[in-house]
Amino acid sequence: MDSRDTACRELLTAVAKAKKLDTTPSDNAREFWTEALTAFEHGGNEWVAGAAKNDEPQAAEGIREVLTGLSRLASAVSMIRSDLDAK
Repeated sequence: MDSRDTACRELLTAVAKAKKLDTTPSDNAREFWTEALTAFEHGGNEWVAGAAKNDEPQAAEGIREVLTGLSRLASAVSMIRSDLDAK
């Protein structure tokens, strides 16, 4: 799980940076953006904790939550694109 652990730690670093930005270019996308960051953060922490304990089920649950975050991020990007196209 070493490469996945490294990828997850990189994700958590990126989430921390994104949270500091505290802005989205679209008010419509804000909820999806926030849900994505929350899923990435919680899932990432579960992933790292599971990897540290060599607990595959916990790590897998974290991965599933990260995947949920990807879905929310895709929705946010779609809404941002739609808002920008409307301008």
